[in-house]
Amino acid sequence: MNIDVEIYLNNIIKFFKDNPNDLMNLIPKEKEEDFYNKIRETAILNIEKGNDPILTQKQIIEICVILNQKSTKSLMSHFESRFGPFILN
Repeated sequence: MNIDVEIYLNNIIKFFKDNPNDLMNLIPKEKEEDFYNKIRETAILNIEKGNDPILTQKQIIEICVILNQKSTKSLMSHFESRFGPFILN
């Protein structure tokens, strides 16, 4: 367990506990633990690559896309933007 990763993750969890609507704008409530687990996994990978544990905007978007695709089986509309893929249903 890397202390930098745990500090980073605790700060993210605290932010979303204080701002639950911001989390719900990203992922469904039932995916909250999966979201934190994926953030931890990615932060550890960042450390292993010699980088800071802090996720990039692209990494966070990728996690959200993965979790949202798992929760929405039938996608009506999917498109790419400069911020990453977006899904409308």
